[in-house]
Amino acid sequence: MPKTTDEVEVKTAVLSVADKSGVVEFAKGLRSFEVSLLATGGTYGALKEAGVEAKSLGEAMGLSEALSGRVKTLHSNLFAGILAKRDDDGHMQELKAMGVSPIDMVVCNFYPFEKVAKDPAATDETIIENIDIGGPSMVRAATKNHLFVTVVPSPRFYIPLLEELSKRGGKVGLELRRGLAVEAFATTASYDALIYAELRRRFASGEAFPGKYLLSASKYQDMRYGENPDQKASIYSMDGVRGMTGWKQLSGEALSFNNYLDIGSAYDIVEGFEQLPTAATVKHGQISGFAFAGTVARAYALAHACDPEADFGGTVILNRGVDLAAARLIGKNEGAEDDSVYTEILISPGFDEPALELLRSKQKKKIRMIQSGERPDHGYDLRELAGALLLQEASDYRKKLERGKLTFPTKAKPDEATIQKLLNAWEVVRRVQSNGIVVADGKAGGGGRLDEFWTVGVASFRKRSGAVRIALDNAGARAKGAVCASDGFLPFRDNVDLLGKGGVSAVIQPGGSINDDDIVKAADEFGIAMAMTHTRAFKH
Repeated sequence: MPKTTDEVEVKTAVLSVADKSGVVEFAKGLRSFEVSLLATGGTYGALKEAGVEAKSLGEAMGLSEALSGRVKTLHSNLFAGILAKRDDDGHMQELKAMGVSPIDMVVCNFYPFEKVAKDPAATDETIIENIDIGGPSMVRAATKNHLFVTVVPSPRFYIPLLEELSKRGGKVGLELRRGLAVEAFATTASYDALIYAELRRRFASGEAFPGKYLLSASKYQDMRYGENPDQKASIYSMDGVRGMTGWKQLSGEALSFNNYLDIGSAYDIVEGFEQLPTAATVKHGQISGFAFAGTVARAYALAHACDPEADFGGTVILNRGVDLAAARLIGKNEGAEDDSVYTEILISPGFDEPALELLRSKQKKKIRMIQSGERPDHGYDLRELAGALLLQEASDYRKKLERGKLTFPTKAKPDEATIQKLLNAWEVVRRVQSNGIVVADGKAGGGGRLDEFWTVGVASFRKRSGAVRIALDNAGARAKGAVCASDGFLPFRDNVDLLGKGGVSAVIQPGGSINDDDIVKAADEFGIAMAMTHTRAFKH
């Protein structure tokens, strides 16, 4: 490693920032340590307007702009001043011959590519012109030479740097320079990943899976703890992607790893049911109840009634705002006078003020209320394990199974209302971890349309017949006349025997088992109507 001292004095700093928040105050702080300031274009103008003593970088170093401003800082004099190794006599003699002084600090952040890319009106030309070239180049140069140069890639480092300069009398220690170098390379890598993702979206949209998959994420916050209290954890926002970190927590303690898992697994359960108020209850990432109805309160009551005991310490997600009627029910079992069910998380797009007041009172003040925002827009389902990253297309639950794709192999044929129950049960089982079984019922309105729909049993298990048993056990007498959905084909007739004895009237399943004939025969023996989807809906 080249020889260097732990502390490096900052004599000259270059400032070139697109995000000018705090830069004037930071520049004033640098001047208090008699640091000479060289600034580019807009940054120089902001400093000059604020009365901060600074020089134009172009004039001070003889740099000329070219190509309508595309070339501002890409000059050998500037990069020589940044990259020169102070302990190399040859480097320092070259600098002297060039008439260039060493640059000790580079303060730089980039064109707002991410902000521009999010604008639906942004043209390809606008996107391209907001790809910063000179800024990342300066930051990379300063980072490479961090043994002698301090790089400042974000306004969040202004205060710590001023504190460091104050503590060390105008010098910056090696530990901080190294830390900033790491942060700087994270900044340039993230910037390039954002550009890659946007250009790929615009220019290579037909390519399902690229040769390189680049993922950039920024730390959002530390969590209370991880999956267990002895594990530390943090949550990161995926750069350039809408997600749950953009949602707002209105009450309750900080969220844990498990809380975020429940929130993340819950958000898409109510997707695709926008026509009616819809509610789902979730425990450890699994659906414990689901319903839609004419009001939020009714939908919640039906969903909670599916498995009330499972909802203790669980999560509730709604696709409508919480009104006072719904708030009065949350945390109560049917007929109970007081709150007997601890609801840990409540997710909704909005909360009426009277509902907020009630939910924040008494036992309900423990509820972590989350106001959901935009639907997450990431195009892949990602799984990281054993040093590998698995990618698949993310499920789009807005795309429902088309009724016309169903076939009905049994003697008994379902009426229109039953078909609607089956289709909705299929939509719910798509969201249940495999092997998934859903037993559900509904209330028909005019023309076979369902005014209400609710689950009475939801289960997943290592073998399908086990899941059927659990769902039926939960449903009890409510299974009589209900329908059942299976996310995979029924492999043996024992599943149908269980459903028939439980009183289930109709089943929807993919079909495709070598035992389909036996399955259909068993259904006929019980008078069960069967619909086949010819597609499975596994979720692992």
